[in-house]
Amino acid sequence: MSKRPESAGLMVHLLIAVAVLGLVFGGGVLVGWATRERRPPAMGKSAASIPDAEVKRELAACRRAVKARAKATAIPPAPATSPPGETDDAGVEKAAKVEALQKEVEECRVRETLSNAYVCGGIRDHRNLLFVLTYSAPCVDEAEIGEFLLNSLEKCTNFDDFPAHLDEDKLTQEEKFIISQSQQNRALRTKSDLIRGVQETLRRCRKRFALSSE
Repeated sequence: MSKRPESAGLMVHLLIAVAVLGLVFGGGVLVGWATRERRPPAMGKSAASIPDAEVKRELAACRRAVKARAKATAIPPAPATSPPGETDDAGVEKAAKVEALQKEVEECRVRETLSNAYVCGGIRDHRNLLFVLTYSAPCVDEAEIGEFLLNSLEKCTNFDDFPAHLDEDKLTQEEKFIISQSQQNRALRTKSDLIRGVQETLRRCRKRFALSSE
């Protein structure tokens, strides 16, 4: 009689242990399933699986974006402005330079006009020189004074009137005289007149020394 209750108690303990193990196992399975569902989904590509070409494209696009942003946000250089007072000084200096250049141009025109006047106004003296040199040589214009006379006439073109850019009060008496001579030569002398004068001088020289005409 005493052995049955003992065996019955043992059976009860075994059933309780099996029940506990079943609960623990089932709970673990449920917890694991629930935890797996809450994990974040895996990434579509791993770093090792991305091709180099795609990486290079991404880097290039990034560099372009950075460059465009830097260009868009760059501060433009401020316009150069002079402090008060310097602007006025620069303007005065520039005006002085312009005035100096204008003065230099005017002086150059004066020198050029006077040089032309000495050539044009000296035509009569050059004709006399042609006569002297021709009779000193065998009636030949070796110094080519005749050609010089023709070229001298071209320097008379600006002496129809007294040159407006000349200040008569600043001219010497010699300069005034040579300009007056230039005006006369411009009004009276022509190229054909000078050619005839040169030819006549040579002809008379040959006639005087009984030389054959050329």
